[in-house]
Amino acid sequence: MQVFTSVVVLGLCFAAFVVTHIKDYKQRKADSMISLAQVIGSNSISAIQFQDNDAAREILSDLKKVAPEVVNACILNRKKNVFASYRKPGADTFDFSSNILNGKKFEFNSKQLLVNNNIINNKETIGTVCLAVDLTELDTIKSTQYKIAIVLLIVGVGLAFLIAIGVQRYISNRLLYLVNIMKKAGKTGNYKSHVSTEGRDEISTLSLVFNKLMDQIMESQQKKDEFIGIASHELKTPLTTIKAYLQVLDSIENKQPNKQYVQKALDNVNKLQQLISDLLDVSRIQSGQLHLDINEFDVDSLIDETIAAFQIVSVHHKIIRNGPLIHQVISADRQKIEQVLINLLSNATKYSPDAQEVIVGTKKTDSELIIKVEDFGIGIEKEELTKVFDRFYRTKGMSVLISGFGLGLYICKDIIQRHHGKIWVESEEKGSVFYFSLPINFTAV
Repeated sequence: MQVFTSVVVLGLCFAAFVVTHIKDYKQRKADSMISLAQVIGSNSISAIQFQDNDAAREILSDLKKVAPEVVNACILNRKKNVFASYRKPGADTFDFSSNILNGKKFEFNSKQLLVNNNIINNKETIGTVCLAVDLTELDTIKSTQYKIAIVLLIVGVGLAFLIAIGVQRYISNRLLYLVNIMKKAGKTGNYKSHVSTEGRDEISTLSLVFNKLMDQIMESQQKKDEFIGIASHELKTPLTTIKAYLQVLDSIENKQPNKQYVQKALDNVNKLQQLISDLLDVSRIQSGQLHLDINEFDVDSLIDETIAAFQIVSVHHKIIRNGPLIHQVISADRQKIEQVLINLLSNATKYSPDAQEVIVGTKKTDSELIIKVEDFGIGIEKEELTKVFDRFYRTKGMSVLISGFGLGLYICKDIIQRHHGKIWVESEEKGSVFYFSLPINFTAV
């Protein structure tokens, strides 16, 4: 944009310069030829009065030396008939009697300057001097001016481009830095980043507004996290009491449909309790209070026990372990890894309502263990693959049909990252595969 603006401004300036220069040249040339015509007219008064055509022609012939650019000239009498004429050698004959300028002293056409000047003696017009001036010099001047303008324009554009690069680098670096901070904040959810507000330009003002916005977001996020933490703790105690009473009722009630109602209530209390547990985990993550209880355990035993426990509550899906045993003992938080696996199994069954199987696979490399959970359900859109681990994110389409806050995968991601592992998902048109890896030699910091 800076270069384009410079090109337009320089182009207009050079155009004005060339047009003005050519206009000045034309005016000077016209004035010079009018003065020459006046001199010729003054010298021709006697010749016209005495009808001396030879004297008039001799006066005109001096134009060859005095003004070689005059290619045709003539003296007309008061009746506008040719009294004497001159033609430069090699020039075409020009008919002045048919090119009277209707009272104008000069006129430019495409090739020549035509000049008419009346010969006046004692306030009486006795004739007219007519000149046809070649404009080859004007064409040369035009060509030279155009070349100079083009060269200067190219040089000006080059300098403008170099200056624009420097200015753009200064402006762009600040803007790109601000954009990168915004992207990082949006991706990581860390709104503590601030940018420098030095200067008084628009970018400094934008940076100041950005910092204030980050502060407001941080304040709102802290209030939200505080509310979630307080609400979760306050709900946990009465919910535990309700669950205890329902369990007592379930143990003593044998009549139908009363027992069925109690069991339905217990199922929904368990769901609510899981949601509250997720909210508490999120609150601990945000406040930095989610700690790991590191101990050694066998990974195969954990997977088999988790599958067996989950299979009891999963009546519509068969959980299948695929692949060989890995026979590996690792140091990690067994309960948290179990929580991750249960969450992935729960999602696999919820989002594949028409399938009958969920596959759990394992793989071992020199430095890490990889565990996968594969379902054959609705799959995940490509643009959502990187968003499903965000806090409170729900996949489109099925989110209104399946309960949840969109916290499970966010918690899983945090747990795996605290173990220095990775978690990711692959999905095609049918089904999804969630992977997470754990380092074999994990050392808690």
